[in-house]
Amino acid sequence: MIKKVYIPFIITLIIVILYYYFSGKNPQIEAKENFRYFNESNLKEKLISIDYYARGVKITFKKDKYVFYPITSPLNDNNIFEGIAEKGDSIYKKPFQKILVLKKKNGKEYKFSFKEF
Repeated sequence: MIKKVYIPFIITLIIVILYYYFSGKNPQIEAKENFRYFNESNLKEKLISIDYYARGVKITFKKDKYVFYPITSPLNDNNIFEGIAEKGDSIYKKPFQKILVLKKKNGKEYKFSFKEF
């Protein structure tokens, strides 16, 4: 039998769990929204910054920010996007294109596919 001391703790825990369940944004829905926004974009800009974001990458340009999930493959010499992208590198991607091109300041290009939702 549950001691009376634990009952308020259990009730509080249930309330907190229900609060986060109903008020928080579903990560899968947020990932789909991020992908839709990124996928529809026409990118031809220089990176201002790059950060990790929810198991993906947030790239920042002069006016916009995008979140996407790059895939490491032989297409990009098995390089990790976050490891080689730097401020000042250029990003190229047409709307609904399946490949993003990262052009380094030295002129070398890397192609990345990305996870689709």
